[in-house]
Formats: sequence, structure tokens, C-alpha cells
Amino acid sequence: MTSAANENMAISTRMSWRYFFPIVVVYLLLLTVFFYDTVESMVSIWSRSETFTHAFLILPISIWLVWEKRANLKVMSPEPSWQGMTVLFAVGFLWLFGYLVDALVVQQLAWVAAFVAGVWAILGNRTTWVIAFPLAFLIFMVPFGEDLVPGMMEFTADFTIGLIRLTGIPVYREGLFFTLPSGNWSVVEACSGIRYLIASVTLGCLYSYLTYTSAKKRFIFIIVSIVVPIIANGLRAYIIVMLGHVSDMTIATGVDHLVYGWVFFGIVIFIMITIGARFRDEVDSTVHIEPSIFASTKQYGFRKALPLAVLTICLIGVWPALAYVIDQSEDSSGQSTEMLPLAGVTNWSSSDQAAWAWQPSNRGIEKVEQFFEKDGYKVAVYLQYLFQKRDNVELINSQNTLLDPEQSEWRIVGNDRRQLILAARTIEVKETLLKSGDKQLLIWSWYRIGERYTSNKYVAKLLEGFNRLTFGRQDEGEIIVAMEFDENTDSADQVDVLQSFVKDLLPNVEKSVDSKVASSQ
Repeated sequence: MTSAANENMAISTRMSWRYFFPIVVVYLLLLTVFFYDTVESMVSIWSRSETFTHAFLILPISIWLVWEKRANLKVMSPEPSWQGMTVLFAVGFLWLFGYLVDALVVQQLAWVAAFVAGVWAILGNRTTWVIAFPLAFLIFMVPFGEDLVPGMMEFTADFTIGLIRLTGIPVYREGLFFTLPSGNWSVVEACSGIRYLIASVTLGCLYSYLTYTSAKKRFIFIIVSIVVPIIANGLRAYIIVMLGHVSDMTIATGVDHLVYGWVFFGIVIFIMITIGARFRDEVDSTVHIEPSIFASTKQYGFRKALPLAVLTICLIGVWPALAYVIDQSEDSSGQSTEMLPLAGVTNWSSSDQAAWAWQPSNRGIEKVEQFFEKDGYKVAVYLQYLFQKRDNVELINSQNTLLDPEQSEWRIVGNDRRQLILAARTIEVKETLLKSGDKQLLIWSWYRIGERYTSNKYVAKLLEGFNRLTFGRQDEGEIIVAMEFDENTDSADQVDVLQSFVKDLLPNVEKSVDSKVASSQ
């Protein structure tokens, strides 16, 4: 290619950027306006949660990383991508689904994906590939990871207790609570290490991108940044317990153990980065201009760029409009949402007196609480139901749990899944064992979404979204049954009693809910 041709191509490329850069800016502004509630929800979480405060830095860092690629971008000529537009349409649907099931994290992920897909659709495959990492790094704007907390708490307890026993100190464990001769300990949410993990992975991804050019080295360092903080958090918990034990519970038992934790984490990250720096790759800052880049690139003027901008905006703008239409079609204001008490349960007698102080935690959901007795066994039923969608109220969220944080006298000492065989059907339930002093409760809980049962909250969300998309039944509820559990009595017999109760209970629940739904249609 002659120098004159190169010069003409460079001028044409600059002309293309004159149109495409404003289109990107306008698209991102409209994306923020269209999905303002989603963006506001992310910023709100960043502001109030120390775990995600770092997210305020993600967008500025990504912009800086793109700026560092400006020399490469100057020689690229933007070209719309139909693959990007297809992905943009798909993530728009994902946002709609998240909106319909009140799953904020899904909406937030979809918004970030729409950010990336929109840039991809406008600038094209080649240009987007040059800034692939800065765009992918935006994923850390999404405040996700809370679902990892229970598993990480369990791992921390297992790891800590295992090391304590290796040390030769006797320890008694009940769930996440354990006792040493010197005192009592428990693994709470702050001990899970989720903050360390999120911070480490975010930093690890950025460091690997800036330090290595080898994909293999980047992958290895990212894996290390995931594994190391999990192991380090277990060691941190063990060290804190041992400090408390040897000091007769005078140090590392209050706020100071959080300080020790961050100091320990800082040392671990410093060591990880120091070792990683020994394998640094030399970065080639030379811009290589391949003729093939220009050969297959079409030039787009204003008349061609404008329809592209309109199409891209329509592909994403249709989803909030569709969400509004669905909300309006489901408007059932004035209808009663009260869940009526059950008329009774066959073979069981009703009781007006609560057998224990515990009850599940819920926020803004209609709930029925009833007690029944039979042959000395006492069983409680808690029905939590939503018959229509209401703002800021949802059945499945972090606030609706079996154990209210304020009920400090109760603690979870066991979790499992159980299959109940009820006549011609089988239902899976979540089994939880609660303990308070010498009293234990055996609790089974599961969801009924429309006419379908599940104990998995993710499946429940999928069913909820499917029903709303297909304009099916909108009712959703959680059924919880609890019975006092006696360790000195055969556990199989007690399970049989509770299963027999559920078998007698479900027809009454289904009749009550189905009649309520029918009367509201």
C-alpha cells in the first residue's frame, strides 16, 4: 500500500471516529437513563457496603485502560457488528427477566453486559477486541458474591477446626459454632472472607493484565488470586482463635481481630504480587499496523452511522418499555392480598398457643402462622405468600430467612435436603435444624410457584419469571413446617410424623391458595 493510500486511509479513519465516538457516548448516556433504577441500585450498594466500595474505581480504571490503547485505536476504523447487536438484544431480554423476578444482581449484570455489547455493536469486532479487557473489567462494577458467603463460612469453619484439632486442642462443634476449653467461637458473615476474595480477584485480574502478555500466565495468576485469599482467610481465622485461646480470651475477640485480619490480608497480597512480579513479561508498546485491518474495513459516513445509532438504541430501549407494559397488564390494585388461615389439617387438632418463640423472618409478605398437635407432637405451619407483585416486596431475598439476626438465642446446627414421598408425587424440601439451649427444631421449607413446588430458590426465580413472561399465575409462596426435635427419640420416627403432617397439610394449602387465586381473576 502506497504512502498516499495510507494517508487517505488514515484521514478516512479519523472521519469515521468523528461519527462513531459520539454515537458511543450518546448510547451510554441513554443506557444510563433507560435503566436509571438499575444503575442507582448499584451505586447505592457501593455507598453502603464496604465490600463493594472499590466499585467506584472500576469505570475510571477502565477508561484509563482504554486511553492507554489510543494509539492502537487511531489506526482502527469502526465497523458495526451484527454479532454485537445479537448479544445486545439477548442481554436486554436477560435484564427484563431479572426485572420480572426482582433479581437486582441479574439486572445489574445485564446492564454491564449491555454496556459492553452496545460498544461492540457500534465499534465492531476488531476495534472491540483491542479494548476487550477494559470492557470485561467492568464486570466488577456489579456487587455480586453474596451467595458464596454460606459456603465460604462453612469452609472457614471446617478449615479452622481442622487446624485446631491438629494442634491438639479439644473442640466441640455445632454447625458454625464451636467451643474450646478457653471459650466459645462462631463463624459469622464477616468471617467468611468474601471481602478478601472480591478484593483479591479484582486486583488480580488488573495486575495480570498489566504485568503479563502471556494468556497462560494471566490465567494462572487469576486462579492464584482466587485460591490464596480463601486459604489465607482460613489461616487468619485459625490464628485469631489461637490468639484468643492462649491469651485466655483477652485479645483478638473484638474489633481488633478485624484489624488483624486486614493486616494479614495486606501482607498476603503483597507477597502474592511480589512473587508474581518475578515472572513479569516485557510489554511491547509499539503499534503494529496490519494492512489487512484496512483492507476489509468499510468506511461509514454520517448517513450510515445514524441508522446504526437508532437501531442500537432501539435494541436496548425496547426492554424497559416492555417491562412497563407487563406491569400495567398485571395491575390488580384494590384486590385483597390477605392469606387466610387454614380451616384445619386432617387428623391434627389446632392449638392457639405457640410452642416456641422462634418464627421465620420476612419483610412485607402476608404470613399465616398456625400450630397443630397430635399424639404429643407439636407442629407449626408458616405460610408466606404473595398474590400480586408489589414494589420493593419479594418472596425470595436476603431479608426473608429462617433465622432473624435479632434472634440471637437460636442458631443453625444443621442443613440438608430431603425427598418427601407424598402419595403419587415427590417433593424436595430444605431441612434445617435449629437449636436454642436444650430445645431443637426440625424445619422443612420449600416454595410453591403457581402450581409447582421446588426447594431451590434459583429454580423458584426461574418459574416466577416464566409465569410472568407467559402471563400465567402470579402467586408465589413459601411453606415452612417446624416440629420440636428430641435427640433422645428415634429421628426416623420423628421424620415420619412430620412427613405424615405434610401429606395431610398440602391439600388444604393448595385448596386455600387456589381458591384465593380463582377469586381474584
